Amino acid sequence: MQPGDRIQKSASGRAALAGRSQELPGPLRTLLLMVYGDKTAAEYSEIASRLPAGRDGFQQLITLGLVEVVPTLAGIGGRAPSATPAPAPEEVLHEPMADVAPVTATHTVDEAAQQRLLYPEFVRAVADLGLRGVMLQMKVERAMSAKELLALRDAVEAALGKSKGDAVRIEFSKRVDFLLSQ
Repeated sequence: MQPGDRIQKSASGRAALAGRSQELPGPLRTLLLMVYGDKTAAEYSEIASRLPAGRDGFQQLITLGLVEVVPTLAGIGGRAPSATPAPAPEEVLHEPMADVAPVTATHTVDEAAQQRLLYPEFVRAVADLGLRGVMLQMKVERAMSAKELLALRDAVEAALGKSKGDAVRIEFSKRVDFLLSQ
Protein backbone atom coordinates (compact mmCIF):
# COMPACT_ATOMS: atom_id res chain seq x y z
CA MET A 1 0.00 0.00 0.00
CA GLN A 2 1.44 3.33 -1.11
CA PRO A 3 0.83 6.70 0.61
CA GLY A 4 -0.98 7.98 -2.52
CA ASP A 5 -3.38 5.02 -2.77
CA ARG A 6 -7.03 5.73 -2.03
CA ILE A 7 -8.32 3.65 0.88
CA GLN A 8 -11.80 2.21 1.47
CA LYS A 9 -13.40 -0.27 3.87
CA SER A 10 -13.02 -3.85 2.72
CA ALA A 11 -15.92 -6.31 2.79
CA SER A 12 -14.65 -7.65 6.11
CA GLY A 13 -14.40 -4.08 7.43
CA ARG A 14 -18.03 -3.37 6.51
CA ALA A 15 -19.06 -6.68 8.07
CA ALA A 16 -17.15 -5.88 11.26
CA LEU A 17 -19.01 -2.59 11.59
CA ALA A 18 -22.43 -3.90 10.60
CA GLY A 19 -22.55 -7.08 12.61
CA ARG A 20 -19.91 -6.37 15.22
CA SER A 21 -18.61 -9.80 14.26
CA GLN A 22 -15.01 -8.92 15.08
CA GLU A 23 -14.04 -7.62 18.45
CA LEU A 24 -12.67 -4.20 17.56
CA PRO A 25 -11.60 -1.84 20.31
CA GLY A 26 -13.50 1.45 20.34
CA PRO A 27 -10.65 3.57 18.93
CA LEU A 28 -10.16 1.21 15.96
CA ARG A 29 -13.92 1.10 15.32
CA THR A 30 -14.01 4.92 15.32
CA LEU A 31 -11.15 5.08 12.85
CA LEU A 32 -12.76 2.46 10.61
CA LEU A 33 -16.01 4.41 10.63
CA MET A 34 -14.14 7.42 9.26
CA VAL A 35 -12.84 5.55 6.20
CA TYR A 36 -15.07 6.39 3.21
CA GLY A 37 -12.78 5.87 0.23
CA ASP A 38 -12.39 9.59 -0.43
CA LYS A 39 -8.86 10.07 0.96
CA THR A 40 -5.42 8.62 0.44
CA ALA A 41 -3.53 6.38 2.84
CA ALA A 42 -1.33 9.33 3.84
CA GLU A 43 -4.38 11.48 4.63
CA TYR A 44 -6.00 8.72 6.72
CA SER A 45 -2.69 8.18 8.52
CA GLU A 46 -2.61 11.89 9.38
CA ILE A 47 -6.22 11.76 10.63
CA ALA A 48 -5.42 8.66 12.68
CA SER A 49 -2.47 10.42 14.33
CA ARG A 50 -4.94 12.88 15.88
CA LEU A 51 -7.21 10.12 17.22
CA PRO A 52 -6.74 7.75 20.17
CA ALA A 53 -6.02 4.85 17.79
CA GLY A 54 -3.03 6.67 16.29
CA ARG A 55 -1.04 5.64 13.25
CA ASP A 56 -0.51 2.22 14.81
CA GLY A 57 -4.28 1.76 14.82
CA PHE A 58 -4.42 2.58 11.12
CA GLN A 59 -1.69 0.00 10.49
CA GLN A 60 -3.72 -2.54 12.49
CA LEU A 61 -6.74 -1.92 10.24
CA ILE A 62 -4.54 -2.58 7.21
CA THR A 63 -3.02 -5.70 8.80
CA LEU A 64 -6.43 -7.07 9.77
CA GLY A 65 -7.67 -6.53 6.20
CA LEU A 66 -10.44 -4.16 7.28
CA VAL A 67 -9.35 -1.51 4.75
CA GLU A 68 -8.16 -1.93 1.19
CA VAL A 69 -6.88 0.08 -1.74
CA VAL A 70 -9.59 1.48 -4.03
CA PRO A 71 -9.10 -0.12 -7.44
CA THR A 72 -8.23 2.33 -10.21
CA LEU A 73 -8.60 1.98 -13.95
CA ALA A 74 -4.81 1.89 -14.33
CA GLY A 75 -4.60 -0.91 -11.76
CA ILE A 76 -7.38 -2.87 -13.40
CA GLY A 77 -5.82 -2.51 -16.87
CA GLY A 78 -2.46 -3.78 -15.60
CA ARG A 79 -3.83 -7.07 -14.29
CA ALA A 80 -3.58 -10.36 -16.07
CA PRO A 81 -6.70 -11.30 -18.05
CA SER A 82 -9.20 -13.33 -16.08
CA ALA A 83 -10.11 -16.89 -16.98
CA THR A 84 -13.84 -16.11 -17.24
CA PRO A 85 -15.03 -14.61 -20.50
CA ALA A 86 -16.53 -11.12 -20.47
CA PRO A 87 -20.34 -11.11 -20.50
CA ALA A 88 -22.22 -10.07 -23.61
CA PRO A 89 -22.99 -6.32 -23.82
CA GLU A 90 -26.73 -6.75 -23.13
CA GLU A 91 -25.95 -8.84 -20.02
CA VAL A 92 -23.72 -6.07 -18.70
CA LEU A 93 -26.51 -3.53 -19.11
CA HIS A 94 -29.15 -5.58 -17.29
CA GLU A 95 -27.05 -7.36 -14.69
CA PRO A 96 -26.47 -4.50 -12.21
CA MET A 97 -30.21 -3.82 -11.85
CA ALA A 98 -31.31 -7.49 -11.81
CA ASP A 99 -31.46 -7.76 -8.01
CA VAL A 100 -32.90 -4.29 -7.33
CA ALA A 101 -36.52 -4.28 -6.24
CA PRO A 102 -38.66 -1.26 -7.11
CA VAL A 103 -38.99 1.13 -4.19
CA THR A 104 -42.02 3.27 -3.52
CA ALA A 105 -41.53 6.77 -2.18
CA THR A 106 -42.24 7.22 1.51
CA HIS A 107 -42.82 10.98 1.23
CA THR A 108 -44.00 13.30 -1.48
CA VAL A 109 -41.80 16.12 -2.71
CA ASP A 110 -44.12 18.64 -1.06
CA GLU A 111 -43.93 16.85 2.27
CA ALA A 112 -40.14 16.68 2.07
CA ALA A 113 -40.01 20.42 1.37
CA GLN A 114 -42.33 21.07 4.32
CA GLN A 115 -40.15 18.94 6.56
CA ARG A 116 -37.06 20.93 5.51
CA LEU A 117 -38.88 24.16 6.41
CA LEU A 118 -40.37 22.98 9.70
CA TYR A 119 -37.48 21.03 11.18
CA PRO A 120 -35.16 24.02 11.89
CA GLU A 121 -38.06 25.93 13.45
CA PHE A 122 -38.89 23.04 15.78
CA VAL A 123 -35.23 22.55 16.69
CA ARG A 124 -34.85 26.24 17.55
CA ALA A 125 -38.00 26.24 19.65
CA VAL A 126 -37.02 23.13 21.60
CA ALA A 127 -33.45 24.37 22.08
CA ASP A 128 -34.89 27.41 23.86
CA LEU A 129 -36.37 25.07 26.47
CA GLY A 130 -32.97 24.01 27.78
CA LEU A 131 -32.86 20.88 29.93
CA ARG A 132 -36.65 20.79 30.15
CA GLY A 133 -36.85 20.03 26.45
CA VAL A 134 -34.37 17.15 26.20
CA MET A 135 -36.99 14.46 25.65
CA LEU A 136 -38.90 16.68 23.26
CA GLN A 137 -35.65 17.38 21.39
CA MET A 138 -35.15 13.64 20.90
CA LYS A 139 -38.67 13.32 19.51
CA VAL A 140 -38.09 16.21 17.10
CA GLU A 141 -34.82 14.68 15.92
CA ARG A 142 -36.54 11.35 15.28
CA ALA A 143 -39.34 12.94 13.27
CA MET A 144 -38.75 11.90 9.68
CA SER A 145 -41.63 13.73 8.02
CA ALA A 146 -43.65 16.92 8.23
CA LYS A 147 -46.59 14.89 9.58
CA GLU A 148 -44.50 13.61 12.48
CA LEU A 149 -43.27 17.13 13.25
CA LEU A 150 -46.79 18.52 13.17
CA ALA A 151 -47.89 15.75 15.53
CA LEU A 152 -45.38 17.22 18.03
CA ARG A 153 -46.61 20.78 17.52
CA ASP A 154 -49.04 20.78 20.47
CA ALA A 155 -46.41 19.36 22.83
CA VAL A 156 -43.84 21.95 21.72
CA GLU A 157 -46.37 24.77 22.07
CA ALA A 158 -47.39 23.58 25.53
CA ALA A 159 -43.76 23.34 26.67
CA LEU A 160 -42.98 26.81 25.27
CA GLY A 161 -46.05 28.24 27.00
CA LYS A 162 -45.03 26.73 30.33
CA SER A 163 -41.36 27.63 30.08
CA LYS A 164 -41.25 30.95 28.21
CA GLY A 165 -44.81 32.28 28.37
CA ASP A 166 -47.71 32.72 26.00
CA ALA A 167 -46.00 35.35 23.86
CA VAL A 168 -43.27 32.90 22.81
CA ARG A 169 -45.84 30.12 22.30
CA ILE A 170 -47.97 32.36 20.06
CA GLU A 171 -44.91 33.52 18.09
CA PHE A 172 -43.88 29.88 17.46
CA SER A 173 -47.42 29.02 16.40
CA LYS A 174 -47.52 31.95 13.95
CA ARG A 175 -44.12 31.01 12.46
CA VAL A 176 -45.26 27.41 11.93
CA ASP A 177 -48.54 28.61 10.36
CA PHE A 178 -46.55 30.91 8.07
CA LEU A 179 -44.21 28.08 7.03
CA LEU A 180 -47.19 25.82 6.32
CA SER A 181 -48.70 28.49 4.08
CA GLN A 182 -45.56 28.59 1.90
